[in-house]
Amino acid sequence: MSPYVVMRKRIAFLFLCVSIFLVVLIVRLGFVQLSQGADLRKKADDSHFRGVPVAPKRGNIEDREGNVLAMSVSTETVYAVPAEVRQSGRAKEMAATLSPLLGKPAQEIEARITKRSALEYVQKRVSPEVAAQVRALALPGIGTTEDSQRYYPNGTMAAHIIGYAGIDNQGLEGIELTRESELKGIPGSILQEFGANGIPLPQAEHQYLAPKQGNTVRLTIDKNIQAFAERELQKLMTGQGINMNGQVPKSASILVMEPNTGEMLALASAPTFDPNRYQEADPGTRRNIAIQNGYEPGSTFKIITLAAALEEKKIKLAEHFFDKGAYTVLGKNVRCWKAGGHGDQTFMEVAENSCNPGFIEMGQRLGMDNFYKYLRDFGFGQKTGIEMSGEALGILANKKKATALDLATMSIGQTNNVTPIQLLTAVSAVANGGTLMKPQLVKEIVGPSGRVVTPFEKEEIRRIISEDASKLEREVLESVVTNGTGRRSFLPGYRVAGKTGTAQKVQNGGYIQGEYVASFVAFAPADKPRLAILCVIDGVPFYGGVVASPVVQTVLLDSLRYLGVKPDSKAPLTPGKPMPGLEFPPIKKAATVPSVLGLPLAEAERILAQAGFKTMTEGQGEVVLDQIPHGDSQVEAESNILLYLGADASKPTLTPWWEDEDEDIEAIRSLTGRLPIEVSPLGR
Repeated sequence: MSPYVVMRKRIAFLFLCVSIFLVVLIVRLGFVQLSQGADLRKKADDSHFRGVPVAPKRGNIEDREGNVLAMSVSTETVYAVPAEVRQSGRAKEMAATLSPLLGKPAQEIEARITKRSALEYVQKRVSPEVAAQVRALALPGIGTTEDSQRYYPNGTMAAHIIGYAGIDNQGLEGIELTRESELKGIPGSILQEFGANGIPLPQAEHQYLAPKQGNTVRLTIDKNIQAFAERELQKLMTGQGINMNGQVPKSASILVMEPNTGEMLALASAPTFDPNRYQEADPGTRRNIAIQNGYEPGSTFKIITLAAALEEKKIKLAEHFFDKGAYTVLGKNVRCWKAGGHGDQTFMEVAENSCNPGFIEMGQRLGMDNFYKYLRDFGFGQKTGIEMSGEALGILANKKKATALDLATMSIGQTNNVTPIQLLTAVSAVANGGTLMKPQLVKEIVGPSGRVVTPFEKEEIRRIISEDASKLEREVLESVVTNGTGRRSFLPGYRVAGKTGTAQKVQNGGYIQGEYVASFVAFAPADKPRLAILCVIDGVPFYGGVVASPVVQTVLLDSLRYLGVKPDSKAPLTPGKPMPGLEFPPIKKAATVPSVLGLPLAEAERILAQAGFKTMTEGQGEVVLDQIPHGDSQVEAESNILLYLGADASKPTLTPWWEDEDEDIEAIRSLTGRLPIEVSPLGR
């Protein structure tokens, strides 16, 4: 073969190899460009561009009517690009210049602005004036960026519900925490092109990626009803509570629910705190006691015992029961609050009188299995699911270890430990026709445009009792307020149903003598409930009917008027003796009660007499501190008006009510040697 032919073959082979290589290279370049181009371009931009984050505005928290409870206000943050600061060689000078402006030591600022990182925040939340001064200095590597901080315009209002956000605008407690994902928004950034040495390129490209504002969380809470509740708590915590004799409880809470939907209209606890300055608050004041604290409910729990007995048809209201003054179980006497007992009475009167032996009889007829079934069905011993962190379970006596005596004490609200939200949710089930509702705090999520993103509907958990049993018990509980132990919450012209409760305080594994948890639960109107309300006052030497009932009465009256619930012409104007299934007679002649608060007794009596009313007085002094019925109430002409007297309108009412007998106290006194369920083997 000639050398010429060999050379041509070699050239052809070499050309073929080069061609194959070029084809492979082109295919590879095409693959990289088409399939990986976007990703590689992003990596290149990430290495060239550095972003200064722009914080989004956190979404508002509003009440059910759109009133703002939490909002974000604009502020600015001073930042540093450490590579640029180091390149300038002026780090010490910059730190010394910034120190008086930012109120930080120069050494701390220098350490931060020279740190080995892409970006450092020097000072968050600076005032606009300081930010303007920093920009005017034109220091290399130092700049400002838009930021925001949380602001709570109503101070302490609904603090335990709203919670608070931290320095980085992250939710730390309450709705701020549980709805963090909806509230926080999406951060933006200001992008600038940098060289490999970390210095901005001259005339480099800038990009602004706008942040996306967070959504608004609209609560079920009503700002005005919340204000009514917090006003009464403030009176309690400043020694101005009715019948408190100037004493201040350790804590107190008021919960208001719409019983037909489970929506919370108010959830207030005291002591409270200002979320604008949450760091300064005692950690104990930030505890949401209405959700996280348990207590023995006392006679308010008799509502549950009665509901179970009516549903299971273990009693008839017209059936007679003889109270001899005590009920003996396993050799132990549980006394009635009335010395010598109530004698012969119907079960309707047992409820009106809150007769301990009568309710123990109901529990014994139900039996252990049925009683525990209703405990669970009403939601005790389990979380309600309300949207709050740290909700307590409560503590129920271990069924396997419980005796007939334990069943007796549980029937009258002793032994078991419940939370306020559990009790109010259970009572609301009795009020609404027998269905347990999940308590709700969030009504809807609203986007920045104002469009509702996520609505929340009422959530039925289970039916517990029938409509008939619910209707019957509503009438019984109305009778308790109209003619029984709950008379201090009676509202002329409104049909109110309710029950008092008193329980011993637990401390260091034992009961405290002479210190109680006083409570009252009610709903109104009794025939068609719009509101259910519970007041729990912790650490007082007084009884529930004495100190908690007037609080519920005041909040209930103001809330019903605010909601536009008009007095019922068929409702009683003075306490009477209603019977289930019978309506009250209409008002014969209505009259409006004038307000005489703060007036001397003689002048008050003159004004009331001119209006056609008679007067009765409680307490000592010459100044009217409170009155029942309240001013502007519609009552029957020539009714009696009860005036509470004191020496000074700025001081609390001093009345002898605290000396009254209480159904729970007599039961407590007869059950000596008990251990709180928290430390008792019965609770394990």
